[in-house]
Amino acid sequence: MDRFSLRLYYSSMMIYIFGSITLILYTLIIKPIALMYHEPISQMTSPVFGNYGRYLFSLEAFTLIVMIASLVLYGISMYHNHTRNGKVSMRTIIAPLILYVFAFALLGVSGF
Repeated sequence: MDRFSLRLYYSSMMIYIFGSITLILYTLIIKPIALMYHEPISQMTSPVFGNYGRYLFSLEAFTLIVMIASLVLYGISMYHNHTRNGKVSMRTIIAPLILYVFAFALLGVSGF
């Protein structure tokens, strides 16, 4: 892998790590707790976040945007490496794809 492709690849993984924090926060902590209440989420208010439904939507949208940006950077790095005839191990290609499948499946299950 040449230097530019490597930087793009690592940048996509750093963005994925940042996005996974909001992914876990949304799908495993905040959304299940909000669903446990017997009140509609759109009518709930929080002293910190204001309208809870709007906060959940913006957190979900932010997570989706960050994950898509990371996926695009990963695709560009693999394409750039392919055009330069660089060698990449199969683990380097498959591991992020498994992470992306897990992230988008988790977003889909959580109610997207």
